[in-house]
Amino acid sequence: MAEKKEKQGKKGGKKLLILIIVAVVVLIGGGAAAYFLFFAKKEPPPEEEVQAPVEEKAEIGPFLPLDPFVVNLAGPGRRYLKVKVTLEMADNAAYDEAQDRIPQVMDAILMVLSSKTPEEVTSVEGKIELRAEMITKLNQVLGPGKVRNVYFSQFVVQ
Repeated sequence: MAEKKEKQGKKGGKKLLILIIVAVVVLIGGGAAAYFLFFAKKEPPPEEEVQAPVEEKAEIGPFLPLDPFVVNLAGPGRRYLKVKVTLEMADNAAYDEAQDRIPQVMDAILMVLSSKTPEEVTSVEGKIELRAEMITKLNQVLGPGKVRNVYFSQFVVQ
């Protein structure tokens, strides 16, 4: 019986020793993992050599504000449109030319505006279409590409 106890003591000691070794290994592994996660410096990933294409900013041309227009709209009834227009010109030469030809510029705009019905100019799509038509007509009068854009700073339909 004494031999049995001695064998069990040796077996229990071996189990305890293995358990202690496993615990020490786990603690060392956990400490190493914590060190690398929290204290080790992380190197930034290498930057890619490919550069994104640089977007060119569109130049804004000189603005030519015009006096407000009041026109009768096409169609039945007595409907009016009051609109204040500002033209964005391609460059200073186009600006000077437009200023010298204000009567022709205003006539072209009046012809486009008076050809529209109230229904055509009250929707957003109608205003976008009106803007495109005015740019086309003004570029016919002044020369291709002279007018870049048309801006409405006041737009009232009565």
